[in-house]
Amino acid sequence: MKAFIATMILAASVSVSAIANETDFEKTAKSPVTLRKVDESKVQLIYGLNEAKTVTVKIFDENNFLVQKDKIVSDNAFAKYYDFSKLKAGVYSMAVYEDNVVMDKLEVDLNVAVPSPLVYTKLEKLENNSYKLLVNALLPSDLSVLIFENDRLVHEEKVDNSIGFQKLYRMERVNPSARVEFYVRSSDGFSQLMAAK
Repeated sequence: MKAFIATMILAASVSVSAIANETDFEKTAKSPVTLRKVDESKVQLIYGLNEAKTVTVKIFDENNFLVQKDKIVSDNAFAKYYDFSKLKAGVYSMAVYEDNVVMDKLEVDLNVAVPSPLVYTKLEKLENNSYKLLVNALLPSDLSVLIFENDRLVHEEKVDNSIGFQKLYRMERVNPSARVEFYVRSSDGFSQLMAAK
């Protein structure tokens, strides 16, 4: 009985292995051409068939204007690199054609990601028309604080080349029932409007 179970397990593993190999082979047979991004601005074309074929590579910009056309005739499998570093910022699409049939496509985004400024702000209403404002920035920048009473500017302050501050504001001429808002902005693009509660 143990021999029978061992034989069945062996037969099942061989059939699963054969199915897996067939699937891998089918993928290779269906897609002998692969475009792969290997760096932020570099793409690798891999052609895996060992037969004489003509492959055309076309690169388009975001306006669908042809930037480059490359015709490759090869008898063997090959790999070729495309460098996008000299192109201006934008989104480019790359396609590989064989007999006017698209074999593979890839989109390359060369837009520079602009990091958003990291600033933390907190506003607390204290008693007697006092407000505590806390501002912390990751990088030094010029900060501006504008205070509004019912949409009317009542105070403006600038802090040069600062990574943050904590300050207590006593608003003596402001109506206690008025809506008071603090607007904080930095020279690197951060802005936030906070209402005192």
